[in-house]
Amino acid sequence: MINTRLAIGIHILAFVECVPEKDKLNSEIIAESIGTNPVVVRRMLSALKKASLLQSISIKKGLILAKKPENITLYEILKAVDPSNELFGIHQSVNPQCMYGLSIVKVIEDEFKNVQLELEENLKTKTLNDLMSKVNIPL
Repeated sequence: MINTRLAIGIHILAFVECVPEKDKLNSEIIAESIGTNPVVVRRMLSALKKASLLQSISIKKGLILAKKPENITLYEILKAVDPSNELFGIHQSVNPQCMYGLSIVKVIEDEFKNVQLELEENLKTKTLNDLMSKVNIPL
């Protein structure tokens, strides 16, 4: 199953930034935009707040970004919503007596680590604002 946490985290932050009535925002409104359950959104909101990317403006409702969109990297969002993110998992039940199996798993592991590092470096160069600037809707 493909992990959607980063996409949902980006969606939440962009939505919060774009909505004019920030004092009325809550997990139900955001979940409706994303097309997911409010419980999922509440978990993500908690993670984004803990990472100091989002803050509440009242006890029950209202959200604002804690930083400007141009100062929030996609990497920060990833680490907030999915700290142990791994793009690819390695199958763990290789026959310990199969030399080829043991060897190929190590090669795959190394390659996947390289791809992961490349992705993370790329995400560090892109901001929430970069993505938001490509959205073509009247606000």
